[in-house]
Amino acid sequence: MAGWADGYVVDIAYPRFFIRETMPSWLTTVAMLLGQQWPDLSKPFRYANLGCGSGLTDIVVAATWPNAEVWGFDFNPTHIANARRLAERAGLRNVTFVETSFADVARRPQAELPEFEFVVAHGILSWISESNRECIFELIRQRLRTGGLAYLGYNVAAGWSSLQPVRELMQLIGLADKKRSDLAIGGILEAIDGLREAGARYFDLHPTVQERLTYLRQADPRYLAHELLTEDWHPLTFADVARDMSEAKCSFVGSATLTDNIDVVSVPPKVVPLLEAAKDLRLKETLRDIGCAQSFRRDIFCRGPVELSAAEQSGYAESLAIVSIGAPIKEGVTFKTPLGEVVGPAEVYDPLLKLLEQGALSVREAQGVGNPPGRPLVETVQAFIMLVAGGYAAPLPMGGTISASRSACRRLNVAIVEANANGGDIAWLASPVTAAAIPSDWTETQIVRALLSPQTADAENISREVLHTLNRVGRTVQHEGQTVTDPDEALRIVTEAVKETLETRAPILARLGVIDG
Repeated sequence: MAGWADGYVVDIAYPRFFIRETMPSWLTTVAMLLGQQWPDLSKPFRYANLGCGSGLTDIVVAATWPNAEVWGFDFNPTHIANARRLAERAGLRNVTFVETSFADVARRPQAELPEFEFVVAHGILSWISESNRECIFELIRQRLRTGGLAYLGYNVAAGWSSLQPVRELMQLIGLADKKRSDLAIGGILEAIDGLREAGARYFDLHPTVQERLTYLRQADPRYLAHELLTEDWHPLTFADVARDMSEAKCSFVGSATLTDNIDVVSVPPKVVPLLEAAKDLRLKETLRDIGCAQSFRRDIFCRGPVELSAAEQSGYAESLAIVSIGAPIKEGVTFKTPLGEVVGPAEVYDPLLKLLEQGALSVREAQGVGNPPGRPLVETVQAFIMLVAGGYAAPLPMGGTISASRSACRRLNVAIVEANANGGDIAWLASPVTAAAIPSDWTETQIVRALLSPQTADAENISREVLHTLNRVGRTVQHEGQTVTDPDEALRIVTEAVKETLETRAPILARLGVIDG
């Protein structure tokens, strides 16, 4: 891997991912919760994504915020071609995708590019060379508007350092294999297993490596190729990133990972006093990363931060509203945190979930609900934060959405479901209500395809159409981990899934603006 690729994986496209933490509505909500002023989303704004991949996140921004001017930059022509194709099919004219390197963008004359209220770079810093990282910091210095927010998502040394020698070995095995990167992943993991089973002492000295490899095996091989097989792979420290962002005149606001801003759920109890005693920001965040063996940070920085007064923050916090996105709840509400899985107290979350069944819920409306009534504002806000962090709810944009986003989101969702009907695998649908995208799956997108059609259809007809499409694109019906080969049994299983979706998911999708109510 040399030349224009600059050591990066380019023989297979990065899979389409939507990153909720990079959405303008998410970033501004986090800024409010942390007591910082934010860009006004009711006015026209500009958004830039450095290393946009196939552009799904940027396309969702463009659809949910028609008043935004969205730019996506990526050096891989396949990524840019895929991004442009989906944007064109959705009829979005407020998003521009540019095939370029970070160095080329950084060298552009000031007049060629605007300033941006938002600049995001997710999953980029740790997988590029030092010179390219310098270009990103320079771009932020040049292009982030005063008062704007920058987001940086990167691997952290505290959680990844033990895997680094194994990662380098994996890359060498992949280079020797000479297969396409994603096709080489299976053999690479088998080779590492063979090394461990042969008694390589490294695995005894670093037991967390095996845990990490077990987790990675569950991921998409295309993602693993980009994650593990690049020439540059550099887990970073917060102190280094904060230093470089300081040179770009940007101050740390907090984490876009909501639970990382709550000490009691992000680090062991005895580490909390150490964080509280730390007067230096870089020291505090480094203690946090080591305290929870942090593997990935989602940092938000501001150029020219302005603190809210206590009264302003309380007022905004009371108006914070969330809406259910229909995540299943089996045995209570659970949250994944750096400390492991946490179970939410039923007396706190059950009343809130009951109210969310009726629609959107604000902190002000929730105050006094539950046992005991009249709980402190901070406790209700924290409960809202945990519901959002846990994937049970999504925040509503402060100040409301733009009405034109409904038609734009509908066009995007039609483009998504049609792409999936032709072999795609986009696992999100745009919601004009949350100004973001919600998780979905292939089958649900095809049910939504039928519901977005001008012609109404009953469950049986939808099921037959879904099964026909599934067979046409080479997918199979799965039941309890097994492939179903009998046509009648396959139709029965698909019909049950369609009926379940129409009964339980369709009302939620309608409430989120994905389909008509």
